[in-house]
Amino acid sequence: MCRKVTKKPMRTISWMGCVFLLALAAGGQTASDTAKKPVKPNPLAPYAGNWTAELDGRAWLIVKLAMQGDQITGSIQRPNKLNFSDDGNVKSVSEERLTETVQAAQINNDSLFLTVKAADATETDRFVMRLTGENSAEMKMVAMSMPPGMPKPKPWKLAKAPGSGAPATH
Repeated sequence: MCRKVTKKPMRTISWMGCVFLLALAAGGQTASDTAKKPVKPNPLAPYAGNWTAELDGRAWLIVKLAMQGDQITGSIQRPNKLNFSDDGNVKSVSEERLTETVQAAQINNDSLFLTVKAADATETDRFVMRLTGENSAEMKMVAMSMPPGMPKPKPWKLAKAPGSGAPATH
């Protein structure tokens, strides 16, 4: 006796159907959904670069900031001593320099709050840096102790070196 073999209909899913199903399983987003969502820029990125403050044509403050993943790293090179004029501007600086490494950086309102420390120091210093333009910023030391009767120091004007870091955007 001969038996008739019948094939059952096979259900197939197209390659594109598999991709769609995988996309749904991975979070319900398709490639076109992901493309529509804007990428939020890192608020630290505009601060990356080499910044300097000058006095009488010479750089007296050098701030080097770089993006490492989603964090800021870098250093601040500054004079050991600053002298201020009666109006709070930097009048003179010592030749002796300190180099401090950025320990922490975080955005606070419209400014970057930096905690720095010299290699041989036990205490940290804190600075606030605020962007004032695409390639300009102001910086001041936080909790700077001044002798009685001294004027309050004005923020130091910084200029970003061309081509260093991402341009600042607001």
